[in-house]
Amino acid sequence: MWIPGPAGRLEAALRVSCPARAAAVVAHPHPLHGGTLHNPVVFHADRELFRAGFTTLRFNFRGVGESEGAHDEGRGETEDLGAAASWLRGVALGLPVFLVGYSFGSICALRHALADRSVAAVIAIGLPVRTDHLPDLTGFSRPLAVVQGERDEFGTPAEVESWLRSAGQGDKVFVLPGCFHLFPGRAREAAGEVVRAAERLLTSLSSATRTKE
Repeated sequence: MWIPGPAGRLEAALRVSCPARAAAVVAHPHPLHGGTLHNPVVFHADRELFRAGFTTLRFNFRGVGESEGAHDEGRGETEDLGAAASWLRGVALGLPVFLVGYSFGSICALRHALADRSVAAVIAIGLPVRTDHLPDLTGFSRPLAVVQGERDEFGTPAEVESWLRSAGQGDKVFVLPGCFHLFPGRAREAAGEVVRAAERLLTSLSSATRTKE
């Protein structure tokens, strides 16, 4: 299917859970390094979230697959993610919307969440903390979790934990022992950790709601 994006239509795949507990947009890795909505980690994360009761939408960033537009070094891609989240919110009325991003997709997810307070929570997979592209999360108060390979070349779990603490996010890292950044042969395990993280964040959201009440 296709959804409207800021640079033209975006190729997407939707799974509708009924009844749904929440909704999630799943964003793929770097387009210039082969990232698409068909990436194994993205595919399995999407499917396992759906099996856990999420309505899910995964999509191709601009210039990838059948999506229109051209690569924009993360700026336009963050807008693409925002368009996908807005579209999904119209389908999953009243449900909390999560952003789930893998590598490059995780940076876009964090950037959009900073600007859009309607995003309920963020799950980053393979967060590339050794790059200089991570946004400043000072003041970011919504739930955030990271799924990281123990041997990730772009940031060890310890480096991720340090970054989370510096951003006031505490310790919410789900580690896959022995895994590298691409989770070779272990995409399903990575997806299982994404669901564990999602369950943790849903609990945090429920607790926060009860506290307000």
